[in-house]
Amino acid sequence: MTTALNPTQATNHPAPSPVFLTVEQVAQRLYVGRSTAYNMVNAGEISSVRFGRLIRVPASALEQYLSSKLQPNWPVNE
Repeated sequence: MTTALNPTQATNHPAPSPVFLTVEQVAQRLYVGRSTAYNMVNAGEISSVRFGRLIRVPASALEQYLSSKLQPNWPVNE
């Protein structure tokens, strides 16, 4: 016997984060243009995977790229 979920229970869970992102999704998250995102992927700045003709960026690769670009807190001139 299966039990049906209450509709309010189903909406309480956040949507799972995607494992792979399209290059367009990467561009949106970085606030850059689509061409810039493709150039970053093609240059190897952001790791990617090919599935046939499709290019996908692992979400962890985007996080790693952003972590490598973080700058230390610089002192503010007062």
